[in-house]
Amino acid sequence: MQAELAPLIPRYRQELKKTLPAHYLKADNRHLLWLIPHVGIIAGSLWLMSTWFSWWLAPFLGILIGHSLGCLGFIAHETCHGGAIKNKTLRHLLTGIAFSPFGIGPYLWSRWHNAEHHGHTQDSGLDPDRLFQINEYRENAILKWLYRMSPLARNVVIFGFFSLMMSQHNVSMAIAYLRDPKTTWRERIIILYQFLLPKAFWVVLTVMLGWQILLMGYVLPLLVANALVISYIATNHFLNPLADEDDVLASSLSVTMPRGFRWLDAMHLHFGAHVAHHLFPQSPSRHARKIERELKRLWPDRYHEMPITKALALLWKTPWVYDEDGKALIDPEQNTTSPTLGHGLKG
Repeated sequence: MQAELAPLIPRYRQELKKTLPAHYLKADNRHLLWLIPHVGIIAGSLWLMSTWFSWWLAPFLGILIGHSLGCLGFIAHETCHGGAIKNKTLRHLLTGIAFSPFGIGPYLWSRWHNAEHHGHTQDSGLDPDRLFQINEYRENAILKWLYRMSPLARNVVIFGFFSLMMSQHNVSMAIAYLRDPKTTWRERIIILYQFLLPKAFWVVLTVMLGWQILLMGYVLPLLVANALVISYIATNHFLNPLADEDDVLASSLSVTMPRGFRWLDAMHLHFGAHVAHHLFPQSPSRHARKIERELKRLWPDRYHEMPITKALALLWKTPWVYDEDGKALIDPEQNTTSPTLGHGLKG
């Protein structure tokens, strides 16, 4: 089937390279400058919290720290793709530092995200970040429990889990690779110490400042950072069908910030411009929106984009299990289906 469809998929990258300025696709490391304000915000907030702690101020500082932790994750993500820093050791060091609050190691992230997710986006058998399929649902007790709830209760649980999902998925992927017979003992040791060492650093640092700093200066911020990052990741793919991995415009959705919050797009390294990112993962993110304007011009019927608020609202209304064909999302208990992008859902 894929062999029949393959000729119909445009050669996106080749066509874009004919029209885009060459510097849009050339590496640069200007995104690393964002480390300065975010490290400053985190350090300053922890200092203020530990010096003049109060329960009315601490939650606001915790949310501020959490947003910066999430932004460090965006910096780590761009850095690890290798477009800015060619030296692998330095690239992994900076990635590990920026991802340290999550405990995401650069080796694990490179294998899980760069290789498997980008190499097999929305592939039913190979993408580790896709939603469940109906055959997997039938064997998953937790999913069955969720879908026996009312839609409101189920969505409260799922969206509440956004605050844990990135950390939970990191642990799941670490366990999967530790169990993988293809993983060497050296690689297993790397996975473990790249998870345990940064986690220990953040816990010890905040405990030394006081137990309430651990709670409000690390645990709360990590919940906020998880929710921020997963809000993008979920909207970038979970409304798309399972697709041929070569059809990048079918397998990804780009999201925009609502009016009044568009200044956050640059701070979040244009992570919402996800179609451009999947086409050119090593391209500097600051050019992603410009690349997508060209995408809209060339393939307006294939490119999908919407405000992140609309995408989240659609995710609230949509079940999170693919049907047998992977072209629709199904509520297995109610036996109702919802369309995906390109198959009835308009982006």
